Amino acid sequence: MKKTVALLALAITSLFAAAQETNTWRLGVQSGWQMNRSKYSGGMTDANARFHKSPFGAFAFDIIGRYDLNSHWMIQSGLNFNKAGFEFALAENYSFTQRGNRFTKVSSSTPLLEIPIIVSYKFKPNCNNWKWIASAGVANVFTTPKSTDKQFNPADDGAGSTPYLSSTITSKGGSYLNARLMVGKEKVFRTGSILQASFIWNIGFTEMAHATVNYTVDGKAYQHEFSNKGNFVGFRVAYFLRPLSSFKKKTETKKPTASTPLNSAN
Repeated sequence: MKKTVALLALAITSLFAAAQETNTWRLGVQSGWQMNRSKYSGGMTDANARFHKSPFGAFAFDIIGRYDLNSHWMIQSGLNFNKAGFEFALAENYSFTQRGNRFTKVSSSTPLLEIPIIVSYKFKPNCNNWKWIASAGVANVFTTPKSTDKQFNPADDGAGSTPYLSSTITSKGGSYLNARLMVGKEKVFRTGSILQASFIWNIGFTEMAHATVNYTVDGKAYQHEFSNKGNFVGFRVAYFLRPLSSFKKKTETKKPTASTPLNSAN
């Protein structure tokens, strides 16, 4: 008997969730963290052992809308605010007894505005109404022309001194088409809202930003160049409100209705 009731409750829940995922629009917000990678593109091929190029970490925030065609297929788009950048460092001596920076770093970034178009396939939900999602699509990425100089020199002797570590970051500006893949899970609540968590891979095809880094170690000057196409791997968490049609129906039910006047007795 208990199993029958449980199966019946699960079936009702599944039908309720499926009804909220057919021809419905939702709005939501999404945020997360990512690691943006760049590649060597010129300059000296030999680097000093103290030199390090690290992935550039950035926070992203998205305003997104989704259209659920049915319980399996969904289309998603919106406005994404992101960054691409570079981070360089030189390793320093350190003490086991005193806390201090082990690296001298310089980093710069360029802001990105993204308009993605993503198509997703939603798998069948489990008993807790969580389901896997596989997504693929493209993102049109916009940048503005920008040039940024950063440098660190612990023994600055004036304008003519050689920088200990410096970088020049330039972006041409324009529009770039990127490919995007996502894999994650989401849960549809009884209220119609959705919580989603996913891993994201972004693949760029054209250089968005360029960096030239200079540093001096033991009296020898080095220079390298790096190219950034916007490639990154990241993690996103999104929350979607209940379907817009639900808000409309709720508003309509709250509209006041004219009451019929009562006839007074003669």
